[in-house]
Amino acid sequence: MITVGVYKLFAVPEEELIKFLDEKGLTYSLSHNYSDYLLKINTEKLDDLQIDTVQKELLKNFSKYIYAESDISLQEQLVKILSIRNAKISCAESFTGGRISSMITSVSGSSKVFYEGIVAYSPDAKNKRLGVREETLEEFKPVSSQVATEMLSGLLGSETDFAISTTGIAGPNSDDSNFPVGLCYIGIGSKSKISIFKHKLKGDRKDICKSGANLALFHAVMALRSGKYDV
Repeated sequence: MITVGVYKLFAVPEEELIKFLDEKGLTYSLSHNYSDYLLKINTEKLDDLQIDTVQKELLKNFSKYIYAESDISLQEQLVKILSIRNAKISCAESFTGGRISSMITSVSGSSKVFYEGIVAYSPDAKNKRLGVREETLEEFKPVSSQVATEMLSGLLGSETDFAISTTGIAGPNSDDSNFPVGLCYIGIGSKSKISIFKHKLKGDRKDICKSGANLALFHAVMALRSGKYDV
């Protein structure tokens, strides 16, 4: 078989993708680790024009899930984009416990783009290390969009062009806010734009931390590819 295209997708609706591929008469392989999918499309039946049409339709219908057109990890794609743009990234993590920083720095060449990672696990650390206001922590609680925003603001400065923040409840029990286990907020931002994403993650503590880190990397890659951030 001839490999036509290799795509990496995140959190794609699997049944919808399979239906699309089957309707196009394609042979393919589809595998995943958590929500991170690897799709390899093969064909011996379609001519070049048909192949081109299929690829265009795939990108059109699933572009919001496709983060790379090669077999590359989320963290590798993030480092690649930042390296091309000569930009620095920093991370402020709470419930992910440093996992995002570890994933980024596992990539060869990440020293050129990674500035710092702070695990501000307690409310006191969020206040003292990142400048999250006590009033914000008291009124909205540590797991909130407001805290995720202020965590980002504490990172973005002269040495950091782009930043990620995470705050959430990994379980197995909630904190004194009584927010549900799995609730998390992921912040993505540059000096000109900040976005906060709310998620309700499933699974045990390990699953929630893993999923949260992957989601943060995915949001970061897609934000950079959107062209809406000054990076």
